[in-house]
Amino acid sequence: MAPVFNSQPSFARRLVLRAGLLLAFVSAPACANSDKQAQPQPDNLKQVAPEATSEAKVADEKAAEAKRAEEKAAAEKVAAEKAAADKAGEEKKAADEKAAAKPADSTAAAAPKADAKGAGEAKTAAEPSKTAVGKPTTFNTKTGVLAKGEADKHVKKKGRPVIRLLDNGAEPRAVAVYDISKETPKPLQLVTDVEMGMESGEIKVPSSKMPKMLMFFNFTAGARAGEDWPVEGKLTKVSLDAQGAQQDQIAKLLTPQLGSVEGLTMNYFIDDRGRTRDVTIKLPQKLGGIADQMLTGLSQTAESMSLPLPKEAIGVGAKWEVLARIEANGADILQATTYTLEKRDGKILSLDAAVRQFAAKEATNPPGMPEGATARILSYKSFGSGKPVFDLSDVAPLSGSVSTNLAMDIEIKIEVEGQTEKQVTSATTKMSAAYKRVSP
Repeated sequence: MAPVFNSQPSFARRLVLRAGLLLAFVSAPACANSDKQAQPQPDNLKQVAPEATSEAKVADEKAAEAKRAEEKAAAEKVAAEKAAADKAGEEKKAADEKAAAKPADSTAAAAPKADAKGAGEAKTAAEPSKTAVGKPTTFNTKTGVLAKGEADKHVKKKGRPVIRLLDNGAEPRAVAVYDISKETPKPLQLVTDVEMGMESGEIKVPSSKMPKMLMFFNFTAGARAGEDWPVEGKLTKVSLDAQGAQQDQIAKLLTPQLGSVEGLTMNYFIDDRGRTRDVTIKLPQKLGGIADQMLTGLSQTAESMSLPLPKEAIGVGAKWEVLARIEANGADILQATTYTLEKRDGKILSLDAAVRQFAAKEATNPPGMPEGATARILSYKSFGSGKPVFDLSDVAPLSGSVSTNLAMDIEIKIEVEGQTEKQVTSATTKMSAAYKRVSP
């Protein structure tokens, strides 16, 4: 009997294709909640080894180098602040000793000390204490796959995101909170560009660009109840912009299934710190094929529409980390996003976002897995960056951009007629997206 995977090469292609299309929906957050995109038919392409893996490795090394530089700068900042505090303490001690050494009666000698103490208290009141600088969370993994139980130590699955302040920024500082107002909603336009490559057994697909995808969402908020606002998001339109014969072929395959998603709604709750919970999806009709696999991505899109905020007062230059658990194509993913506040104009916050993702566990269940098949993640390297702009009176971001890179290896095991065969599928994805609010 012919080997299972050699006789069914389309199986690996289906997995990559279904995983791929989700990337467009996961991308909205820069913040980047991400995964993979649709796949062209490899039989029509030259079989050459993709270069995307090496590119992703170089980019990964650059990201690691940037992280080390950031940690070094943070450590130097802490050391400088400690040195300044030690110097100020020594100067005050010397002044007190000098005052005590002057010949005077006990009452006169005590007066300077009392004055010095009072001045110190006044200075403390006038200058709010600075929050200690923290460091981004480090994860003990070489493959991007976390050890069993490690992800739960940082953030629980299905729990709200965990927010840690790393640097409270410069004066003036103020606590940032959502105060969503009821207004006529403006659609959110999202445009994504995806490029991906794949290798599975004898199948080698070079890095190829997918058709550009254009989506429109409407998000509306209800009256606040308790600490949350109820929110409804509706996907009103999806279309593809194909460039060239190859993309035209892909667009023809995907367009009918994309159309079945239009009208789909997402419902969830958001609190004043921008944390979402209880995301649910309502289908306009029974979905199938690729459209049926979009639900995970849409759920992540809902969660990315808000900015998780620290409870402490922050100013320009403030940094905070958001740890969240997300589902992506049957995989449990831990996402770590570091936000830097670049500009603040009232309730409008302009930020820089750096994203890292890790597989919370090896086991995964990609869409379309046949009966008797199992899969596990061997490696998961994902990082990205973005420039989102949020209005804390609006339920969705004003504008922004995001780019992500993903390199992943999955081992698929299948049993047929008593035989077990394994095959490793490697996929690389590059994604960029831009989004903005537009007039109805």
